Amino acid sequence: MTQLWGGQRVPVTFLSGYLGAGKTSLLNHLLATADRRLAVMVNDVGDIAVDAALLARRTDGVIELTNGCVCCSLTDGFISALDEIRSRPRPDHVVIELSGVADPARVTAWASTAGFRLDGVVTLADVDQLHDRWSQPRTQDTVERQLRVADLLVRTKLDLASADSMAAANRLLATFGDGAAVVDAVDGALDANVVLGVHGSERTIDVADDTPAVHVVSTLHPHLADRASLALWIEDLPPTVVRAKGVVACTDGTRWRLDVVGRRHRVVAESSNPSAQIGVVTIAVPT
Repeated sequence: MTQLWGGQRVPVTFLSGYLGAGKTSLLNHLLATADRRLAVMVNDVGDIAVDAALLARRTDGVIELTNGCVCCSLTDGFISALDEIRSRPRPDHVVIELSGVADPARVTAWASTAGFRLDGVVTLADVDQLHDRWSQPRTQDTVERQLRVADLLVRTKLDLASADSMAAANRLLATFGDGAAVVDAVDGALDANVVLGVHGSERTIDVADDTPAVHVVSTLHPHLADRASLALWIEDLPPTVVRAKGVVACTDGTRWRLDVVGRRHRVVAESSNPSAQIGVVTIAVPT
């Protein structure tokens, strides 16, 4: 059998961080500014808003870009996604975006399979809400584990953080970051050379024996009259909802894209993509 890629092993970086920390924004920036061929693996390829000028081809579960980068879906698991990468010309680097509730220690072993090697774990920390997440018993363990495993910590949402939130977040990074370097990213903008090539230590990572709480994922289709009704609907979301994202079509003919992260939300008119799927996916912690 011919040796895969001539025996060269491709470095793999895992992107970790709680729901809404900004992982997809960072991926978009990496893809748009890439000076190397990246293979990006994500849970939902549809979340990658690729610049039309970069898009070469889109098929089920795969996006190919004109700069040689490719995005593959993790929907069918790591085996299928890694096999997809192995079937292509050797990329320069693989970036895997983990679920916002994932414990990186449970999946880093995939980076040691045929053709690949672990480069590091990069954890994004939303400094506006990091302490709030850590303070909640249902999410505290997840936040701690994502911070502890990091080889590089990226502070995000700095423009939204109060002085108190920033100070509290910094204390958590110092407490659980295990000496990892800390850098800042605004709107996902971070030099690829900072994210890729971390060369994380070969330390042993403990995996939790307990099974983490399963988050409840639902797709909702609210029947709303207008933008004002949407605002009230967002305010009435249960406190257990930690993330909500999607498009709402109101009966007055308007369409709105919403992005809810904890207590923060953003709503913009959806006019650029008339075929955007209608529906709001919510993720809630179990009661």
